[in-house]
Parts: sequence; structure tokens; C-alpha cells
Amino acid sequence: MDHDAIFALGDAAERVVRIAPGSPDGRQPTPLRGMTMKKLFLISLFTLALALHLAAPPASAAQQPKLDIKVFLGVGGTTYVAMLESGRERDLFGSYQIGFGPRLRRGKVFIEALFSFNRWIYEGASPTLGGVKTQVNSFELPLLAGYIPYQNPYFKFFLYGGYVNHFNTKIIVQQEGQPSLRLKPKADNLAIYQALARFGVAVDLAMFNLDLNYSISMNSATTTSFRTGYHQVQPNLAYVF
Repeated sequence: MDHDAIFALGDAAERVVRIAPGSPDGRQPTPLRGMTMKKLFLISLFTLALALHLAAPPASAAQQPKLDIKVFLGVGGTTYVAMLESGRERDLFGSYQIGFGPRLRRGKVFIEALFSFNRWIYEGASPTLGGVKTQVNSFELPLLAGYIPYQNPYFKFFLYGGYVNHFNTKIIVQQEGQPSLRLKPKADNLAIYQALARFGVAVDLAMFNLDLNYSISMNSATTTSFRTGYHQVQPNLAYVF
């Protein structure tokens, strides 16, 4: 074999050694190109993860306090009980109430601090004042707390209990053929302050609230020597802001 043929074979062998398998042009991809693609992939992955994190609501969003304002009105039935030596005497009075107040919800618990004007009406002559109709004006400050077993954006169910401060302010006696008399509670031996325990259930239907509660007196309703008390049931309809 001549020298030219030997040099030609050497050049061919050198080219075979330099060829990298798997590359169309026989050249390996440069390390710089591989590192750039890897960095772009990691940056894209990080950006996507950050966007998903910011778009998702925080885990504590459901625990943020929510403030509602209730404006309500309703009717009621009050059973007045006098505990005499001869036994218990009961009278039933009709009543109505109107009020408002805030309700603070957080998760599945809530508290309410309400104010209401109340009036109950007794048809018939008062044993001490006479007349044909007696009205008692009062106001209440209920402090309530409870639990929300179920809730969604359109419906909520509430269970609650609490303490009610009840203040009698005025007695109005209407006598036949005469002007009405406006008297202080003590004129009919009626206690000015009454402490009540209250329990109830309520539902929110969109912006409306339906409430049914039961209250019972914790101290005597009068200043008489014998003990008196009452319990009442109140259904209310409220608008929630």
C-alpha cells in the first residue's frame, strides 16, 4: 500500500473517532444549550407553581370573621305565672317586637348583640288599675352565642342560647270613656328589670332570616310578696345586610 492510501485511511479513522453517536450531524450538543433549556424549564415550573398558589384561596379564608346586620320584627306569646299559696295562676298575653343588631360569624360559631322594642297587650281589666286594655312597653338587650351545623352561600342553620336583659319602661292603661293612663312599672308592682334565659333556632335563606326562640324568666317579674315569672315564644322575620 502506498503512502497516499495510508494517509487517507488515517484521516477516515480520525473522523470516525470524532463522530458522536445520536447526533444527526455527528456532533454532540453543547453543554451551554442543555443548561439553558434546564433553567428555562425550572423557571417555568416555578412560575406556574407561584401562580397556582396565588390563585388559590388561603386556607384561613373560611375562618375570617363575617359581620351581618339584622333588622327584624315578630310576634310572640307570653305566659305569665303567679305562684300563689292557693296554686299557680296563668295568663296568656300577645306581644310584638321590632329590633336590630350585629351578628358576627367565624367558621361554625357566631355571636349576636341585639336591641329590640317590645310591647305585650293584656285584654281585660287589671286587678289593680282597672281599664279594658293594658299595654306594657319594654326593651331588650339579648346577648347570644351559638353554633352553625350547616351553611352554604344560600342557606345557613343556627342553634343558639344566651342571656337577655329585659327592661320594663311604661304601662299604658286604656279606660273606657277616659284618656289613657301612662304609668311607671311600679304602679302595677311590675319589676323594672327582668333577666331571661333564651334558646332558639334560626335559618338564613339568602338575605332573609327566620328565627324561633323560647325565653324563661330567671327572677321574679313583680315586686309582690309572691313569686311571679313568665316564659314566651317569639317567631321573628329579619332582613340581613
